[in-house]
Amino acid sequence: MNTLVPYLLLLFLTQIFTLPVQAFASSSGEDAILMNAAVKFRKGDFSGAAEAYSEVLKINPGRAEAYNNRGLCKAASGDAEGAASDYSKAIGIEPALTEAYNNRGLVFAATGRHQEAIADFNQALRINAVQAEVYNNLGMSRAALGDHVGALDDFATAIALKPHYPEAFYNSGCSRQSLSDHEGALRDFLKLTALQPGYAEPFYRCGTSRAILGNHKAALLDFDRAISINGNYREAFIGRAVSRIRTGNFPGALADYDKAIALNPENPEIYYNRALVKVKLNDYAGAVADCTGALERRKNYPEALFLKGIMLGELGDRDGMLADLQRSASSGYAPAKKLLRKERNR
Repeated sequence: MNTLVPYLLLLFLTQIFTLPVQAFASSSGEDAILMNAAVKFRKGDFSGAAEAYSEVLKINPGRAEAYNNRGLCKAASGDAEGAASDYSKAIGIEPALTEAYNNRGLVFAATGRHQEAIADFNQALRINAVQAEVYNNLGMSRAALGDHVGALDDFATAIALKPHYPEAFYNSGCSRQSLSDHEGALRDFLKLTALQPGYAEPFYRCGTSRAILGNHKAALLDFDRAISINGNYREAFIGRAVSRIRTGNFPGALADYDKAIALNPENPEIYYNRALVKVKLNDYAGAVADCTGALERRKNYPEALFLKGIMLGELGDRDGMLADLQRSASSGYAPAKKLLRKERNR
């Protein structure tokens, strides 16, 4: 799963929506409008708040903060282009307004324009280098472009500036997982679970890294914790199923795949993986049914065709077996080609 995007959106909602009403030194009329705008924003009336900021700008079009805050309103309403335009106007009036560079960078990042986002975050840091959130945002855009090594440097700087920064630990852990540094990732996610024990994903991430490191017993505890927090966490059920398989608990793995399919009945891989568990439990007919379910959702699924063919052979249906092996072999699946030659030479 792509884990950087949800946290990017989280940051977009939590870090930039600060309305510095006190920054304005204005007439009492303008003050009243600004206070009204801030109240509307906090109540979720983003269009009303934007209209209020527009009123201020009609009175005084040179207020950079008003453009910046109206941009926040537009961003919160989903108008990314309008938000970016307002941030640019704020920067044109006040080139040292770091908030506007950071906010525009977040809009660019949220719309996939990461190179432009990086340029804005770097400019914000040139103006003021002591901004943990901006380093974190910069790291996320680097990671989105695949530069996880560079991203780790940014997350480390963010943590140095803000030692109890959960988002930076999360993002650092994700980049370490992408670089296959699972011991480092585990350290980051464990720090995050200490800071935010009520969130399921850090425990799931711990379980994933522990499983890759071969510690499936500990991974099971992490997956259990994630599921106890979020009983509909499909990925955690799948992760726990794999660790249960590795520890020989096939009935438990079957139960987890049952739950995962109930949560997402259109994923062919889960059907195929459940079929493999049913093979271990000698439920060949059930394995055929799950392979069929996988193939209904992905017609060209050579592994499912291969397994289904073998199971049909175990059930005495040689013609069905050969037909499935042929379809799998036609897809280029080498094990199917090898077994098909062997069967035809019998």
